[in-house]
Amino acid sequence: MKSYKSNRISIFIMVLFAMLLMIPETVTAQRFGHFPPPRPMPRPEPIRPMPRPEPIRPIPPRPLPPPPHPYPRPYPVPFHPYPVPFPYAYHPFVPYVWGPTWYPVGFFLATLTTAAIIVSVENTNYNYDDGVYYVKESSGYKVVPAPIGATISDLPKGYVTITVSGAEYYYYGGTYYSKTSGKYKVVTAPVGAVVTHLPEGAEEKTIDGQKYLLYNNVYYQPISKDGQDSYVVVQGK
Repeated sequence: MKSYKSNRISIFIMVLFAMLLMIPETVTAQRFGHFPPPRPMPRPEPIRPMPRPEPIRPIPPRPLPPPPHPYPRPYPVPFHPYPVPFPYAYHPFVPYVWGPTWYPVGFFLATLTTAAIIVSVENTNYNYDDGVYYVKESSGYKVVPAPIGATISDLPKGYVTITVSGAEYYYYGGTYYSKTSGKYKVVTAPVGAVVTHLPEGAEEKTIDGQKYLLYNNVYYQPISKDGQDSYVVVQGK
């Protein structure tokens, strides 16, 4: 009987010891007035410097749009017409034809006559025939404006002589010539020249309420000279 009691006591002590082992260390320490050593604090991460903000660049002001043009392009800028000493007289434009062998710019021919010659200007070859200039294309020849600097030996029939500031010029088919060393050279339209006819292809333009004729980048103003409808060159190329 005595051994039975001692066994029960032993079992009780073992169970109690096992339960003490299962109790967390912190609880046990608190019950008996002991505390575990403090855990080490984590090392703080180094403070990284904040990136410096980029300087704010001022936005340049947008350029103002140009003022509206007083008249639509392609008029040259600025437009200063020649002071015309003749009365302005508007008259409807009627194209003029210089005979059956003359053709306007842009006209196309399959072949040229045997009288056609080659004229070279700045390493470019043109075909010339009776006052008309052509460039060769794959299937024929196309009429082009007379190239400045082209030289011919004889003027075409139907030309007129024009005197401007004491100098003589020769006009035919919208082209102006001057005589140099016995030959005739294509020149720019002399400002102040007065002609009675303009070729097909001239366009009417209105500038500051006044009518002009534009042909081959030359501006003509309709006038009345000696009672005849005419055109005077007011601004050239």
